[in-house]
Amino acid sequence: MTVREHKIVVMGPLGAGKSTLVQTLTRGKAVVTEARNTDPAVGKQYTTVAMDYGDIDLPGGDRLRLYGSPGQERFSYIWPILLAGAEGAIVLIDGSASKDSTLAGQHLKAIADNAPGLPVVIGFTRCGSTDDPVQPHWQDWLQDHAPHLPALPLDPRDMAQAITTMDLLMSQIECNAMAAAHE
Repeated sequence: MTVREHKIVVMGPLGAGKSTLVQTLTRGKAVVTEARNTDPAVGKQYTTVAMDYGDIDLPGGDRLRLYGSPGQERFSYIWPILLAGAEGAIVLIDGSASKDSTLAGQHLKAIADNAPGLPVVIGFTRCGSTDDPVQPHWQDWLQDHAPHLPALPLDPRDMAQAITTMDLLMSQIECNAMAAAHE
């Protein structure tokens, strides 16, 4: 039996919940590189300045390696480094934010430029508890920027929702592996 390691990158703008998702999935055992936030425009005390890292042993001996990227554009030089060798990515977007103020499109572009064809799932955080959790302006944004990518509301603190998101991504990864085996 071959043990596989799965490298997954969690990307998205500052404050979207990347560190929280990595911490949730690793049950609080991830390594984080947070420093005091110096951007007064963002109401967040700390921010990731290098990457978050956590790993999880999966049933059957496989291992999941999670890398949380910094969200600010000034750290965009690290995005290609983190994407190298990745099997998939989760892009988190703060659903309560204005679509005009997000860097989510830049994160998707970094994936397209550095890891074309990489399986990606988009998670909308901070959506609230409405019947239609992804706001209409975000639905329009998805049609313009990522019409083929699966997107779902996600509370990164909720283990069940975090696992559902990972299951969706891992299903895409497995489908790609099966398709590649038949080429």
